[in-house]
Formats: sequence, C-alpha cells, structure tokens
Amino acid sequence: MPVELDLWHLAAGLGLFLFGMHHLENALQVLAGRSFKVFLREHTSRPVKGVFAGLLTTIALQSSSVVSLLVLALVGTGIVSLASAIAIVLGANLGSTATGWIVASIGFKLDIEVLSLPLITAGGLGVVWSAAGSRRLGMSQLLVGLGLLFLGLDFMKSGAATATAMFDPQALAAYPLIVFLLVGFVVTAIVQASSATIMIALSALYASAITLESAAAVAIGADLGTTLTAVLAALAGTVAKKRVALAIVIFNVVTNSIAFLALGPLLFVVTGLIGISDPLFALVAFHSLFNLLGILLFLPFIGWLSRWLEGRLTTEKHALLRHIKKSDAAVPEAAIENLSRETFRLIDQAAALNQISLGLRPYRTFYSSSEDRRDVRVFEHDANQDVCYTEIKQLEGRILAFALAMQAQPFDPSVSARLNQIIPSIRNAVHSAKSIRDTQHDLQQFRESANDQFNEYYDRFRSLVRDFYDAYDALRNASQPAHYFELLTSLKARNESLHRSMHANIYREVAAGMLSEAEISTLLNVNREIYVSGQNLLTALADALLDPQRAADFAGIPGTG
Repeated sequence: MPVELDLWHLAAGLGLFLFGMHHLENALQVLAGRSFKVFLREHTSRPVKGVFAGLLTTIALQSSSVVSLLVLALVGTGIVSLASAIAIVLGANLGSTATGWIVASIGFKLDIEVLSLPLITAGGLGVVWSAAGSRRLGMSQLLVGLGLLFLGLDFMKSGAATATAMFDPQALAAYPLIVFLLVGFVVTAIVQASSATIMIALSALYASAITLESAAAVAIGADLGTTLTAVLAALAGTVAKKRVALAIVIFNVVTNSIAFLALGPLLFVVTGLIGISDPLFALVAFHSLFNLLGILLFLPFIGWLSRWLEGRLTTEKHALLRHIKKSDAAVPEAAIENLSRETFRLIDQAAALNQISLGLRPYRTFYSSSEDRRDVRVFEHDANQDVCYTEIKQLEGRILAFALAMQAQPFDPSVSARLNQIIPSIRNAVHSAKSIRDTQHDLQQFRESANDQFNEYYDRFRSLVRDFYDAYDALRNASQPAHYFELLTSLKARNESLHRSMHANIYREVAAGMLSEAEISTLLNVNREIYVSGQNLLTALADALLDPQRAADFAGIPGTG
C-alpha cells in the first residue's frame, strides 16, 4: 500500500505539473496575443536576430514546443522565411532550458507549498471573478498555472524522495547511459513537454536516486523528444512546414548525438572548469551548454541549410492550387481559364463546408469535380471544420493574389471583365462559408438545450440546409450554360422561400410562448445567417458561371430576406 501511495504521489505531481504548464502556456499566449507574432516577424531578418527572438520568446512563453508550433504557422503563411524559422527554433531550444534554471533556483531551495498555495488561491479566485476574454482572466490563469506547476514539483520531489528509500539507487547505476537517454525520449514523447521530463530528472537527482551522468542522459533524451511535436504538427502541413520540421529534426539529432558522445567532457567543463558543484545547477548548466554549442555549430550554416531543404522538398504532393501556374500570366486566355477552374474548386469547397457544418455529406455540387476533390480535407471522413475553413481561406488568398497581379496588367477588355467577375465570386464564396461557420456556437446550443422545442431546431435547420443543397445539386445536370441563369434564379427563390417559411415558424412559436427571449434571438440569427450563406453562394456562382450581363441581371433580382 505505501509503495502504491508513493507512486501515485509521483504520478499526481507529474499530472499537476503538466496541467499547470498547460494553463501557463495558454495564459501567456492570450496575454501576449499579436505582440509575439509581430515580434518574431520584425526581429528575425538575420539569423543571429532570429536566434535571440526564439530565445526570448521561449523564455517568456516557457515552452519551446509552443514556439515551434507558432513558427510552423508563420512560415506556412509566408510571414517568416525558412532561414528565419530555423534561427528561431535554434534559439527556442536554448530558451527551453530557462525553466530548469528557475526550478533549480527556486523549486528546490524554497518551501514550494508556501509559494504555490497563495498563487493558486489568488489565481483561482481571479478566474472565477474575471470576465471572459479579459486581461485579468489571463493574469489569473497565469497565477494558477504557476501555482499548480510548483505544487506538482513539490509532489514529485516528495514522491521521488520516498521512492528512493524503497530501493537501492546503486541498482540504477548498473544500467548504461543509453537507457536513461531512451527514458527521457519516451517520457517526453508521451507527455509532449521536455520541461516535465527535466523536472523528473531534477527530482530524482535531488533525491539521489540517479547520478548526475544519468540525469544528463535523460536531459539529452528529453531534448530529442521535443522533435516529435514539430514532426506531428507538420505531417499534414504545407511543404514550408515540412522543411522547418526537418530542420528541427536535423538540429536536434546532430546536437543531441554530439552531447551524448561528449557527455563526460561536457560535464567536466560544467563541474571542473566552470566549477558548479551543486548537481541540480550542474544538470541545467549541462542542458544549456550543449544547446548553446549546437547553436554555434549550426548558426553559420543556416542559409545553406535552408537552401538545401528548399532543394530537397520542392513540391507538395497535393498542391493548394491545382490549375494555376506561374507561366499562365504570359497567356491571358490560359490564365483566365485556370483562374475560373480554381474559383470553381473554391466555391465547391465552400459549399461542402457548409454541408458538413450541419452534419450533411458534402456530395452536392454544381459540376462534376471528382478529380478536383481528390485529397481535399473537406471531403474526407470526419473533416475538421476549423482546419477546412483555414484551407479555404488559404486557397482564397492564393487565387486572389494571382487574380490581382493579373488585374494590374493591361489586358483585352474581355479579360478584364472576366477578372472583375472572378474576384467578387471568390470573396462571396468565402463569405458564404463564414456565415455558416458563425452559427456553430448557436447550433451547439440547440443540440445541448433542455428545452425540447428549442432542441428540435437543430434538425429543422439541418433539414432546411439539406433542402437547399438538394436543389443546388441540380446545377450539375444543366445540359448547357444557357440554363444556369434559370436554375440560379430558381435556387434564389428557393432560398427565399425556405428562409421565410422558417421565419414564420419561429414567430408562431414565439406567439405561443414556447421560447425565451434569448432563444428567439438565437433562432432568428441562425435563420438569417443560413439565408445569407445561400445568397452569397448563389451570387458567387452567378459571377463564376454567367457572362457579365447575365450576372448583373441575376444580381438585380430583389431579395426579401
């Protein structure tokens, strides 16, 4: 029983530490907001500046994994170059050792309970009494995170100390150092936080359960384990993200291999030459030293490494753009044709997202597009709506960039007229998807409501959207383009009719006193957004499928929504 209790004490400490770190990371990201992204973008023009930016950002956020994921997002959108991203990641690796210094200085030298309990008290009360999204809420979460982090460390310390009394530490000394490295790697891979692994190593070292050499091997394994976070985040990402992830792998594998092979000499530098006698400080100094050496080794080659990665990973297996090519700009007719085809893809994906947002299969479309749908996430099983919406926005940006670049050139009037249709068509398609996306919170309220009358509206709106897209599907059966105008006009009338019918139904139930004021407002808002989504989609289609005159005629048909 005592053994089980001690193991649970140690496990609970790890859980509290990770939970505290999670709150801490979230709070810092909320408090920092846009400023960190701007900081990284504006202070990474040269490799040395990028290293310092990564170092400082990681010290502030207390997580190299968060910084790595942030860098992957920024490089994926083109805000940060590959060379700058590599430099930031190098600095982030060194910045991640700051947690160890803080804990070794405070966590093992002071009575942590005296420190952690007031933090949890103040932070917990602040969370309860703060408005959602306020800065005070972020500060309160920060205090809770710090308090839980220190309390978890206290649990780990006491758990490691009592566990040490139950076995002979010399038994562990018989294991080769590679075993401790693998333990560090596996634990970090599981908990996705190298700081937690370092805390475990510090706790075991503090309790004399393992030697300094063994703890150093665990630290190397923990450093290597952080590689998995970036790899997993980049697996389904763009080529730019994959390049950054590969750079992280190369840096960590090379740096950690050197650190392990030179473990003895590096520890001698720390304990002998520098003269650090405290094993806790020696461990964190060793962790910082081999990361610093890795930066010094890679810094002169960042430019070469980025060019090498760009040469090795050159194309995406499933490119965002399927039809537009850079060479199209030289042939206006080809450019317009391919722009139109990409616009059709965008409209099709927006319509598909609208359908899956209400639990419908995304098969209804306006043209036969099996090839264009291949390997697009919105058509995959269990597609994530937020990820799909982001991809639609990215596709919109790429198409618009090409269209606007073409618009700046002198072309035949017919080409310019077509461009003037494509650009608003793209925007309206994305607006259609956004309108449905904005209803997701309200739709969730329908599903979870205890009011049966209110709860039923989820299925009613789902049926309304299904009716619209069933009619929408008739577009693909149009025998010739001349029929598009009549079909679109019919669809517009159908959308109007569905909207009015639902509106009248809501008002009947309002008159009967079946709904509260808040429920009435929510229902009317969702009905309006679904209607606007349909209208925007049809306007996008009109500009994409009709000639300018017919598109203008369609736009002139009045709506009553």
